[in-house]
Amino acid sequence: MANTYNWKINQLDAKIQEGELQNVIYTVHWSLFAQDDSEEPIIVSSIGTIGVEYKEGDPFIPYDELTKDDVIGWLNDQLDVDGLKNNLDQQIEIKKNPIDEYLHPDWN
Repeated sequence: MANTYNWKINQLDAKIQEGELQNVIYTVHWSLFAQDDSEEPIIVSSIGTIGVEYKEGDPFIPYDELTKDDVIGWLNDQLDVDGLKNNLDQQIEIKKNPIDEYLHPDWN
């Protein structure tokens, strides 16, 4: 089966007051998690931020009406989500089939 993905919105940075508007979001801090379907799932993640800008005249969603889906829409508009998911898939594959090992010589 395919890996599953889940967004987590870690934090929203907002201007307290911008003109007549309150809590105007300008930065989204996000994490994207990927999980395989094995009995003991492998979970990997990517984190980042995006800047968002409210332009006067654009539709405005008050903070108390803002949903996770609204913010995920912003992420989908600005990020290469397919590229992020591909990178997470590669991380899972490397955990399943490692290509590196870490050797610690006891030479001291």
